[in-house]
Amino acid sequence: MPSSTPEVIIRIGSHAEKEYITRLGSFVDGIIIGANLIEATPGASASLLISLGGGKSRKIYIDPMTYAFGTYADPESGFVRSDLDWIKSDQIRKDKSGKRLVRDFKKSYKGLAERIGLPLSRAVDSSKAVDPDSIIDVKEQKQFCSNVIEYQLNRIGKVFEDDPELKSLIPNLPKPKALFAPYFYIEPTRTWDWLKTNNNLMKSAVSLETGMPIHGVVCADVSHLDNAEFRKRILAELPQIGIKGVWLWFSKFQEERESINILRGYREIVSSLADSRLEVYSMHGGLFSLCLSKYGMSGISHGIGYGEQKDVVPVIGQSTPTVRYYLPALAKRLGVPDIERAFDALGVKTPKDFHEKVCDCAVCKGII
Repeated sequence: MPSSTPEVIIRIGSHAEKEYITRLGSFVDGIIIGANLIEATPGASASLLISLGGGKSRKIYIDPMTYAFGTYADPESGFVRSDLDWIKSDQIRKDKSGKRLVRDFKKSYKGLAERIGLPLSRAVDSSKAVDPDSIIDVKEQKQFCSNVIEYQLNRIGKVFEDDPELKSLIPNLPKPKALFAPYFYIEPTRTWDWLKTNNNLMKSAVSLETGMPIHGVVCADVSHLDNAEFRKRILAELPQIGIKGVWLWFSKFQEERESINILRGYREIVSSLADSRLEVYSMHGGLFSLCLSKYGMSGISHGIGYGEQKDVVPVIGQSTPTVRYYLPALAKRLGVPDIERAFDALGVKTPKDFHEKVCDCAVCKGII
């Protein structure tokens, strides 16, 4: 079922992007923010959402980031790890003997686990990742879903509750347009166990009857797109769960470089789920995902100048991706040096030249 007006939802990666998002406000349909950013800077995040989410047509989503606490494949070795080291950092601690360097959970993820509770808090306490065997208790699953949904609905408001001056702003806080069920990365060594776990979490979230749309996330390795049995299972099972929408995120999926089989598998999933009356979104999508609006893709989400592709676990120590120019004619993002090398040949010597010959978008006009 074609989507005539696919939505573009911008992911907030840091508060430094506020200026860009403000300038792009009239061009985007929604904002998505990760719970880890909220926990890192709750006051700033709440203020940011008030300033960006005031319009009735602007959709707000809060990604609960529960996948971060699950088992993961080491991006360098490929081995499955359960130590959660990728959400830890080297930290200086003081004790009687002086300062010492320790490896501990980042404040944002530790705070998130404390607010959500089991099974995330247990994972942090034991420094051992959540796996399918650790969340089989039905009662715990339902409480987990309830806590995750309550977080999305009320975490921002609680930031202002204890401040008499800010408390009056609570009625102005934007509410999420849909609520995400908890989700974990489906790594290839336990495909069917993780698929069952994620589906059960979606079912538990739906059973809470919040009165709001529940969306699920299919977060899996890109190899699953070429797995006919995997595609068959999710196409048969997801429409029966009761969710209203599904967000697709395939780690290591690079749309412009993938094989025809991978791209066809992706298109099949989008088309079939859309035909089942589900809203289908790409969690980290680019041009190909946007083009799939003709096959039912409801919208895509990505960051400012980056984020059309994202691995579940980044290479440890890898630098943050830099902002790049988007060249509409090529439908590609290019690095700053690549763009600047063309200035002489294009006769670009002034901001006006740049806007006429390279890019005249709201952001470029604002900063150049």
